[in-house]
Amino acid sequence: MRLEGRLVTAASDKHSPGQGKRGRHGGSLVLAVVVATLVLLSMQYLFAMGYLEAHVQDHLEGHLRQVLNLARSPAMASDPAQALRRAREDPLAGYGEGRLVHTYGLDPSGRVLVPPRRPGLALPPPAVLAGLARGGPGGRELTIQGRPAWAAVERLPGGGLVVVSQGFFTDYLQPALGPLIRSSLLATLGLVVLIVLLGAFVARRRISRPLRRLTAEAERVASGDLTPPPPLAGRGDELGRLSLALNHMTLAAQRMVGQAALEQARFQRLFNDSKDGAFITDQQGRLVEVNEALMEMLGCTDRAQLMGKDQARELFLDPEEGRLYGDTLAAQGYVQDFPAVLRRLDGSSFEALLTVTDAKQSHIRFGLIRDVTRMRAAQRALVESEARYRRLVDNAPDIIYRWSFEQNRFEYLSTSAQEITGYSPQRLVDSPALLWQVVHPEDRRRVRRQWLRLMRGRGPAVGQQEFRILTAEGGARWLMERSILLRDELDHPLALEGIATDITDRKLVELELVRGQQMVEDTLQGLPAAVMVLDREHKVAHWNRALEALTGVPAEQVVGSNRQWHPFYPQAQPVLADLILEGQDEQIKHLAEAESIKPSKLVEGGWEGEGFYPGLGEKGTYLYFLAAPIRDAEGRVVRAVETLVDLTDKRSLEQELVKLSVTDNLTGLYNQRFFYASLGREMETSQRYDLPLSLLMADIDLFKSFNDSFGHLAGDQALSQFAEVLGRCVRGMDLCCRYGGEEFVVLLPHAALPEAMKVAERVRAGVAGTVLQLETNEGQRTTSRITVSLGVATLGAKEDAQELVRRADAALYAAKEAGRNLVGASLAEGQVQVLPRGTLALAPPPEEQPASA
Repeated sequence: MRLEGRLVTAASDKHSPGQGKRGRHGGSLVLAVVVATLVLLSMQYLFAMGYLEAHVQDHLEGHLRQVLNLARSPAMASDPAQALRRAREDPLAGYGEGRLVHTYGLDPSGRVLVPPRRPGLALPPPAVLAGLARGGPGGRELTIQGRPAWAAVERLPGGGLVVVSQGFFTDYLQPALGPLIRSSLLATLGLVVLIVLLGAFVARRRISRPLRRLTAEAERVASGDLTPPPPLAGRGDELGRLSLALNHMTLAAQRMVGQAALEQARFQRLFNDSKDGAFITDQQGRLVEVNEALMEMLGCTDRAQLMGKDQARELFLDPEEGRLYGDTLAAQGYVQDFPAVLRRLDGSSFEALLTVTDAKQSHIRFGLIRDVTRMRAAQRALVESEARYRRLVDNAPDIIYRWSFEQNRFEYLSTSAQEITGYSPQRLVDSPALLWQVVHPEDRRRVRRQWLRLMRGRGPAVGQQEFRILTAEGGARWLMERSILLRDELDHPLALEGIATDITDRKLVELELVRGQQMVEDTLQGLPAAVMVLDREHKVAHWNRALEALTGVPAEQVVGSNRQWHPFYPQAQPVLADLILEGQDEQIKHLAEAESIKPSKLVEGGWEGEGFYPGLGEKGTYLYFLAAPIRDAEGRVVRAVETLVDLTDKRSLEQELVKLSVTDNLTGLYNQRFFYASLGREMETSQRYDLPLSLLMADIDLFKSFNDSFGHLAGDQALSQFAEVLGRCVRGMDLCCRYGGEEFVVLLPHAALPEAMKVAERVRAGVAGTVLQLETNEGQRTTSRITVSLGVATLGAKEDAQELVRRADAALYAAKEAGRNLVGASLAEGQVQVLPRGTLALAPPPEEQPASA
C-alpha cells in the first residue's frame, strides 16, 4: 500500500507547474521505486531463507525418523549404541548421512556415546549437548563455531540414549543458491525495467533521453549482456542514482552469475564423477541427462539410447512397482531410497535404491540410482549365515555365552547350559546371582579374579581357566572356559564372550592318569634295577632309589634338569636314552661300531650294551644299560627309559674265571692253551711289522728223581718256587707259561737270539743259585737245589708256530745231552749251539773262529 501511495503521488505531481518541481517529483518517484525493489528483494530473500529453514528442519526430522525406524530391532534393547551405528550405515537410512546430515548419540548427561561418522565434525559445546540430552524431542536452532545449524532430537524408550541429527544451513544453502540467484536476478531486472518505464512516464522530455538510455542498458543487461552500464555523469537526481544502482546491480549480477557458473560446474563434476547412477528428468519424467555410472549400470554404450525414456514406465521391471514409484513421487514430491528392481537394456535386472529430488521450484528433477544387488545378496547371505550360526550355537555341546558388564547379567546363553548345569538358560539369564551359586565355592574367588584381571587390562584380552560347577542335581562337573573381553570406543569394558566346555570326563581320565603315574612312580622307586626316565625335552622325569645308590646322586639334584650325564661322563654328552628320544639311529649305529651296543632282542626299538665308567665309584664301574622309547597312543616318542645294572662284580668274577681257565693253579703262570693263543698273536705282529720274536723252553733237570727223593708235595713246592724265580729273571713284557709237568716256556716279544740267550742264561743262573725251602711228605722241612736246561729259538721269516716250538725243544734236549744246567740255541739250517755256563754270547761260526781254536 505504501508503494501504491507513492505512485499516486508521483502521478498527481506531473501536472504541477514548474520544471524543477516536476524534476524533484520524478526523482522522488525513482527513489520510491528503488526502495520498493529492495524491499521486494529482501522479502524474497527472507521467504527463500524461511523455506530453506523449514526444508532443513523437515529433512533432519525425517532423516532422524528413518534412522530410528531402522534401528528398532531386538538389538536396540540390548545395545542401543551398536544398533544406532548399524542403522545410520544402512543404505536405507537416507541420502546425505555424513555429508548434509550428521547423526550421533548422547547419554542422559550429554556425553557423546556414538560419535558422528565424519571425523573432526564440529559439535555444540558440552553445555549445549547437555541441554539437548535433558530437553524433550523436537528441533533446535543452534550456532556452532559461528555457523548456523539445526538439530533434531529424539529420546529412545528407556532414556538410555538420545539421538541427534545435526545439519548446517550453509551445507543446504549451496545447492539452492543457483535457483535463488536466477530468480532474484530476473526479479531485479524486471523491477529495473519497471523503474525505467515509470521514469519515462514521469520525467517526460527532461528525463526521456537518459531514461531511454537507461532502458536500453537495462534491456541489454536483461538479454544476458552483463557488461556494467556507465552511470549518468553530472546527475545527482533520481536518474543519476538509478543509473548508479543499475551499474551496481549489474556488477552484483555478474558476481552471482559467476558464482552460479562455479556451482553449476561443481554440480556437473559431482554429477559426472558420482559412483551412483545420476540422472535428470523433465516435468513429464523423461530422461534428459545421465552420467557414465548410470549408463554402465543399465548396459548402455550410447547416451542417446536413454534420452527421452520414461523412467517409471521403461526402466522398472515390474510395471506395478513403477506405478507405485510414480504415485509416491506425485504424492510427496520426492522419493528417498525407494527400493526397486530395474531393467537393463539387455533385459537383465538388478536391485536398486532410487532417490529423486523435489521439483516444486524447478521444472526438472535430479535423481540417484544405487545398485544394491550385491549388497542385498550379501545381506541375505548374512541373514542365512546368522541363521546357520544360531542353529550351530543352539546345537553346540558347549555353553556359549555373552555377559554384559553394564547390565551385570547374561545377554545370551546357549541351550546346552540346561544339559550341563541342570538350570534352564532363561533362569540363568533372569537370575544373575545364580551364576555364583553354580560356580563351586572353592573356585569362585579364582574365577572372579580372572574376570577382574581381564577388565583391568587394556584393549581386547583373551583368557582361559578351568573350574568346577555345582549342578542343579547337586553333582559337580568341570568346565574349561575360554573368553574374550570386548570394549567400546572409549576402551571401557563392554561384555565378555566365551565358550565353556564340559571337561569332566577328561578330568576323570587325568585323575586316573595321575593315579597311574603315581603307581608307576612307586613301582620304579621299588625296582632293584637302576632306572631313569627322560621326557621329550630331555629332562629327567624319574630317578629311582636304585639309581641313587648306584651313582651316589640324589634324585632331587637331577629330576627336572638335563644333567643325567653328570654321574657317568666328565663332560656333557648324551646318554643312550637321549639318542632314543631324538631318533638318532645312525648315531646309535655309529656308536655300536665303537662300543658293545646292539639292538635289544627283548624290547622293540630298544638298544642295549655294556661299558666301563671310570668316574663312577672308587675304581670305576662296569654297567649294562638298556634304553627304549615310550610312545603315546599315536605312536609318537614322548619319553625314553634307561635301565642300568652294575656288572662290576660279575666282571670281576668273569675275569677270575678267565684267569682260572688260562693259568696254572700250582705255579700261577699261564697254561699251555693260553701260550699257544698268545704265540699266534705275537707271531702275526712280528711278521706284519718285521719285529723279532724268540721262544725259550725250560725243563727242570732230573725232576723225577727229585720227586722220588723228597715226595710229590716237595716237588709241587719246587715247581712253585721255580716259577717265582722264572718270573723275576725275564723281562716285564715277556710271557711265562707252564707247558706241562716240569716244562716251561717263555715268549719273548721284540727279542732277537742274542738278547734271548741273555735272558736264558739269567734264568739258568738264577735257578741254580736259588735254595729251595721244602716240606716233605712226612712234614719235615728241608732245603735243596735244582737246575734247569733251556733251549732258545728265534722266529724265522716264514716259520709257523709248530716249527718254532720244535726248534726250541730241540735246543733244549741238546743242552740236556750236553750235561744239563746249560742253554742251547737253535741256529740256522737246524744247527744247535750249547753255550758253556756263564756265557752270554754265541760262539762265531767255525769258518770265522781263530786258528788257535
